Amino acid sequence: MKYFESHAHYDDRRFREDREELLRELLPASGVSHIINIGCDVKSSENSVRMADKYDYVYAAVGVHPHELYDMSSQTIEKLRKLSEHKKVVAIGEIGLDYHFKREEQHRLTQHLWFLYQLNLAWKRKLPVILHVRDSHEDALRILRMHPARKLGGVIHCFYGSKEIAEQYLKLGYHIGIGGSVLQLEERAQDLWGAIPHIPLERILLETDAPFILPYCKDVIQPKLLRRARNTSLILPAVIEKIAELKGISADEVEQATTENTIRLFHLPIHET
Repeated sequence: MKYFESHAHYDDRRFREDREELLRELLPASGVSHIINIGCDVKSSENSVRMADKYDYVYAAVGVHPHELYDMSSQTIEKLRKLSEHKKVVAIGEIGLDYHFKREEQHRLTQHLWFLYQLNLAWKRKLPVILHVRDSHEDALRILRMHPARKLGGVIHCFYGSKEIAEQYLKLGYHIGIGGSVLQLEERAQDLWGAIPHIPLERILLETDAPFILPYCKDVIQPKLLRRARNTSLILPAVIEKIAELKGISADEVEQATTENTIRLFHLPIHET
C-alpha cells in the first residue's frame, strides 16, 4: 500500500534532530509516497518551500494560520504571493478561523480580514486552499460561500465535526481531511465517527498534522512524556483502517481513493501505478 500524507509540518522544531532519518524511514518502509508540508507563517512557509526543493516527494503549501497573525501586513501577503509562485507550491494554507481560545472580538475581526486576504491570494493564484477551522464553522462557512475561491476547492483540515457540518462543506465542493482525530477515544471522536459514513470516499484526504493531533496513546506513553510525544505519518495505516471500518469497505479502497483524491485536488504531476 502507498499513502499520501496531505498535511504535515516536518519543518517543525520537534523534528530538528532526526528529520532526515525520519523522512528516510517514511519512504519506502512505511508506504508513504508523497507529503505536502504546510506553512503556518512566513517562516514555516519558506521552510516548506525549501523542503519541497530538497525532496522530490515533498510538495508545499504557504499561508498564515489564524493564531499567527501578529506580523501580518501587506508585505506579508506579498511574501506569500512570491512563495506561491514556486513550482511545487500546490495550495494556500493553512488559513482560516480559530475561536477555540477566548479572545476579544477585535481579534476575531482580524482573523476575518486576513482570512479574506489569503482567500484573495488563492483566487489570484488559482490554487486550492487548506483550511483550519476550529469552533468557528458558522463564520467560516459564511465567508466561504461568498468568496469565489470556493470554485477552486480545498480541504477542511483535521475535521472533527458532525455529519451536518461536513455536509455544508461538501455542498461547497470542499474535501475533508481525516487524521489522528479519528483514532481518539469514542467520547471525543463520536461526532467524527458518525460523520465519516456519510462523507463520499472521493472527498476524503489522509493527513496527520504531524507533529500534532496524536491518536489516543495515554495507555502506552507515560503522562509526563505525553507533552513531548509527536505524531508522524507512520500512523496513516491505522487511520486508513479506521476509515475503512467506519465505511464498511476495504483498506485498499481507502488507500487508493484518498491518494487519487489528493493528486486530483492539488493538480499534482504524479501518476500512481
